[in-house]
Amino acid sequence: MWHQQYRLIWIGGEGTFRRELRLPTWGWMILAAVFLTFLWILFAYTPLKYTIPGYPTRSFKEKYNQLLDRVRQLEQKFSQHMQMIEELRHIESVMRAAPQAVSLPLLPTLQSGQYILPIEGQISRRFQPSKAHWGVDISCGVGEPILAIAEGTVIFAEYSYETGYVIALQHPNGLLSIYKHNSRLLRQVGEKVRAGDVIALAGGLGVYSTAPHLHIETWLGGMPIDPLKLLAYE
Repeated sequence: MWHQQYRLIWIGGEGTFRRELRLPTWGWMILAAVFLTFLWILFAYTPLKYTIPGYPTRSFKEKYNQLLDRVRQLEQKFSQHMQMIEELRHIESVMRAAPQAVSLPLLPTLQSGQYILPIEGQISRRFQPSKAHWGVDISCGVGEPILAIAEGTVIFAEYSYETGYVIALQHPNGLLSIYKHNSRLLRQVGEKVRAGDVIALAGGLGVYSTAPHLHIETWLGGMPIDPLKLLAYE
């Protein structure tokens, strides 16, 4: 059976003999295997594979890879936000316990005048922890640049219904500075900034705001500090 001869004959249109291929059964099987392997390679490693119904196109693969990268970025951002949420929860728990302001004298790294004023303007409301006002309000115009009071890392940068666009910086000495009611944020979570870098644009966004101003808070170890005791404000 395996050695039985089979012929493949080519005959011209006029019925004339053209050529003949004579192989045993095993030979035809090898030839068929080689042909099928060639077809598989042709459709697996050449652009012909995109002609197969249901096979993903190049543009589809590119969009798929872009979506995967976006998902990874969102996962990383989500992880950073969860860390910030835990820190804010800690602050909230301290606030609910009616925290007292950190008393002077301040630590050497928190001495008055060593921090940059985030924006020029009049103080419209001072630090009043007894009334749950944990920071200072500085009147300003919409769109004015907000400066980082010192070097640090952005640990929060999001929109809040109550306080507009909010950005928070973690400083090397443990100090946390929070800037609220902004109209636009110019930094992202994870970015490092230097003292005096522009981090946001002022505004009056948020239901807690009645006029354009910056609300700035400074915290240390879960306790609020009067920003005016740190800033070089006259």
